[in-house]
Amino acid sequence: MLHGIRLGRASVAALIAALIAVSPMSVRAQAWPTQPVRFVVPTPAGSSVDIVARLVAEKLGGMIGQTVIVDNKGGAGGTIGADAVVKARDGHTFLLGYNGPITVAPSMFAKLPYDPRRDLVPIILAVTQPNVLAVRADLKVDSVKELVALAKSRPGKIDYGSVGNGSLSHLAMELLKMKSEASLLHIPYTGGPAAALALGRGDVQVLFAALSNLQPLSRDGKVKLLAVSNAKRSAALPDLPTIAEQGYPGFDATTWNGFLAPAATPKEVVRRLNEAINQILENPEIRQKLLAGGAEVAGGTPEEFGELLKNETASWTAVIERSGIKLE
Repeated sequence: MLHGIRLGRASVAALIAALIAVSPMSVRAQAWPTQPVRFVVPTPAGSSVDIVARLVAEKLGGMIGQTVIVDNKGGAGGTIGADAVVKARDGHTFLLGYNGPITVAPSMFAKLPYDPRRDLVPIILAVTQPNVLAVRADLKVDSVKELVALAKSRPGKIDYGSVGNGSLSHLAMELLKMKSEASLLHIPYTGGPAAALALGRGDVQVLFAALSNLQPLSRDGKVKLLAVSNAKRSAALPDLPTIAEQGYPGFDATTWNGFLAPAATPKEVVRRLNEAINQILENPEIRQKLLAGGAEVAGGTPEEFGELLKNETASWTAVIERSGIKLE
């Protein structure tokens, strides 16, 4: 009985569903956003990840009726920025993540203040982009095989930069070292722009980095591009062969950028962001700008992104365990 009215089972079920629909969390989700939205980028300003975040943020603000702020929080292989999002409690803070703090960090760090699988939920895979293997312009190699031969002839004397300890830039070279049995010395930098400038100045001899960081230096003749790290050639560099094509079958070290939310984020908010960002990524102007920087639009569902995260975590765990890399 409810106020003298007898309800059948179907009516009771309908009433419960209605009450759930207007629960405080549901009401908050429907009213979202109620304040500016913040995209935390766990890399420095000017990085390839930062470029993607700013292109999406510029369009998203008008679609949701709120300002979208890009907040760069680099450091510690991207884990500082990821941890800031995990700890956010405002319902308006999200992460534009990449391999490092999400699929690499759980195996790389002895202690991690968050668990990506437990504390973050996928929203959308935004783009994929190759790491490009580049060398100093005066290094006398023009292919991956020639680089490997040089490194083997001078064990430990050829150094390579990376965009940071534990980054995909770092792991891509570790993977190549495993497959080729070459020996190179690692010199980490704090982000893609710094690492690329070091290569251009000749401070290091070899580097895996995003095309957006290397392309200007390549045009100026300061670096040579040898290969892309993807399993397939990049639409942005169709004439540049893959590492797999140059004698190392199965080599794949694709960089991705994807949006994630704190685990407590209502599903309705995740859905709205997924739909909005998918729409932005279909914009021809945005697609062209991303491709110019070496990034290829991905898009799709949260579930598809989640499956990628699961599979890649397993793959990089195997590389990390074999290489013995650990960070504090």
